Amino acid sequence: MISYRTAYDIATEPPFDVVVAWLSGGIVLLGIIWHLIQRAKDRKLIEPPKRSGITTPKLLIGFGLVIALLGIGLMGWDHWRLVEAIKSGEARMVEGPIQSWGTERVRTANTKKIEYRTYERFYVGDSIWFGYYWDVGQAGFHNAGIPPIQLKDGLFARATYLYADGTDDPPRIVKLELAEQP
Repeated sequence: MISYRTAYDIATEPPFDVVVAWLSGGIVLLGIIWHLIQRAKDRKLIEPPKRSGITTPKLLIGFGLVIALLGIGLMGWDHWRLVEAIKSGEARMVEGPIQSWGTERVRTANTKKIEYRTYERFYVGDSIWFGYYWDVGQAGFHNAGIPPIQLKDGLFARATYLYADGTDDPPRIVKLELAEQP
């Protein structure tokens, strides 16, 4: 019997990137402080200006809220729906050796400068293919740890996965267990 250790489990992961939360909160806070300072300065004037249109503080607050909505709201929703799918029994599991493992550098669509992303792909057993970009912004395993988990051909793995984006895309790994190395 093979003994496995958990390398990734979506249930133990935060629902969104904390850096995004701090960034959006910081931008909103900067906009609020700017607005309060501007208002205090305007009160000292004999004829304070009327700021009824779009001002820089309002723009900063709006931008911070959009970042929060996209970065926290959408990521949190994506994480939540995968966890709920696991609870409802939609997740499938495959077990076997990793085969055809590899990474490749893929050029981005940015034509102004040369940028590359790392794409990793492998089979577990000979039936289920997984593939993802390391720097992807979605819930599920994408080997974004520092350092990344060292996967290789022949390493036994047990992967719990979901077809979260339809059956055309590779499924998302929601739990990855790797065989203990003797």
